[in-house]
Amino acid sequence: MISTHSVKAGRKTHKLKASMRAQVRLEEETGQPIGEILNQLLSGSGGVKLVSQAWAAFLDDGAGVELDDALDLLDALGGANSAGEHLAKTLQNAFPFLRDEEPEGNEPGEGDAGNAESPAA
Repeated sequence: MISTHSVKAGRKTHKLKASMRAQVRLEEETGQPIGEILNQLLSGSGGVKLVSQAWAAFLDDGAGVELDDALDLLDALGGANSAGEHLAKTLQNAFPFLRDEEPEGNEPGEGDAGNAESPAA
């Protein structure tokens, strides 16, 4: 199950989730596979348009919202750069390989998926 990341803006708490619905929406809107989208989001090469599209897709617990609503929230948070930490946490919930640390007690090769590569590789 993909976990939700909560973001508080003013008095309201917004739920972000990189659900399958959100991932498909991003692929349809950009014409790119999710691995390419991840690379662009993480490197910043996708620009504020892609960040805004991702927020619009991930908001409402992964059900998505209109782009204008996402842009209003991004403005309230201080822009795309200020909201980057929340976007990173949302992506890490859906794609655990994006986390920096190894889970405790899990030595490389123990209980992992073998030699599978991430879609962002």
